[in-house]
Amino acid sequence: MHHHGILALGVAGLLFAACGPGTASKAEPAPAPSKVAAPPPAEAKPAPPPAPAPVGPGQLDTDLVRAAGTAQGVEKIKVELEKDGSVRYLSVYHQDAAAVPEAVRKQLDATYPGAKVLRYETEHVVPHGRLHEVEVETADKQQCELSARADGGVVYTECHIDAKALPEPVRAAFDKAHPGVAIKEVEKKTLTGAGDEYEIEFETGGRLHELYFKPDGTVIRHELVVPAVIEVPA
Repeated sequence: MHHHGILALGVAGLLFAACGPGTASKAEPAPAPSKVAAPPPAEAKPAPPPAPAPVGPGQLDTDLVRAAGTAQGVEKIKVELEKDGSVRYLSVYHQDAAAVPEAVRKQLDATYPGAKVLRYETEHVVPHGRLHEVEVETADKQQCELSARADGGVVYTECHIDAKALPEPVRAAFDKAHPGVAIKEVEKKTLTGAGDEYEIEFETGGRLHELYFKPDGTVIRHELVVPAVIEVPA
């Protein structure tokens, strides 16, 4: 057997495979590198929001604050608050007749003819807005108040009455809530289109209270009177 011939053919076959036409041809040039796109410019970060302004306790009616510093004969400012701190009522008590619109003065003469003016109030009352109130002594010696809009439209009238004139349901409700407590003052308020209310002023525990009732004895609200000092711009 010719073993050397077989070995030579095997080696020749291996060399052909390694040096065939595919590897012997001229190598093609490498492709040019593609251009890399520049990254987009970084977006500018928005400026941080400004720090919130300190939260104050709210703002009173600007015109009434101004009136407190400019009206003639200012006596006091009265503020009534809700439980959430919002202002329900703000009034400047004064002696400045010129601050009362002519329509209100005419309505006063029609409602309480011959009455003597005691004082004026410029008010802001929720939900009515700006009102003008005049407190008078009537011709029959009652102390009453007229509250009206600038056009003379009456929002309510209010007069002092004797505690004995309280409706029985109101007196019974008060005595049940505050047994043995003396009543200092009572006012009856008649609201245009909304009926009557009764305000009872009394002292208990060394503090002054105001309690408001409907004629059927239902409590409308209960207020504690707290002395205060308010400073306004000169």
